[in-house]
Amino acid sequence: MPLPLEVLLKEYISISISLFAIMDPLAAIPTLISYVGGSTGLGGRDLDTLVKQAVNRASAAIAILLTVFSLAGEFVLLAFNISIESLKVAGGLLLIVLAIKMLTAKEKEEVEKGDFAVVPIATPLIVGPGTMSTLIVYSRVYGPLTTLLGAYIALGLTYITLRYSYVMFRYFGTSVLQGLGKFMSIIVASIAVELAISGLRDLGVLAPVLAP
Repeated sequence: MPLPLEVLLKEYISISISLFAIMDPLAAIPTLISYVGGSTGLGGRDLDTLVKQAVNRASAAIAILLTVFSLAGEFVLLAFNISIESLKVAGGLLLIVLAIKMLTAKEKEEVEKGDFAVVPIATPLIVGPGTMSTLIVYSRVYGPLTTLLGAYIALGLTYITLRYSYVMFRYFGTSVLQGLGKFMSIIVASIAVELAISGLRDLGVLAPVLAP
């Protein structure tokens, strides 16, 4: 039986907001700008062109990763004989570690230069272990197609954020963007706690919450 439209919309919104917070493109903006040469005196038109090219390549790579982990999540669980309950707890713990790292790090880590649009921008900065594990959990909870659509909505928001990153960087600077990234870490931590508690309840470790 198909789910009501209101329920589907809530699921899409929940998935997309969660994934956007976990991918945290705001914290990747200083790294992106440093790679395209935003601090080396490039003109506005040159910078806009370079950012557009880099973001288009990064978005294509992100879309592929989101598709793979959304659709193949079920097969990963079956292949390794992992229950959804265990994955919820493990995913929650991993996201808590990620949230702590987001909160304490000055900025997202960089790796050696190469095709920076794919590495490190697309992965591991945007689609890292936290995003991958969350996609696998959501694909089991909400279904692969619902998860994929929610992931694409998050990708759209991420694209807009990165596409006009040089504008935000120019007006707000690194400190404000890092502050917004810290706020995202609180959202990620909240998602992590809810995910871990849900898994523990499903395993019977915690008693279920009874409706009043």
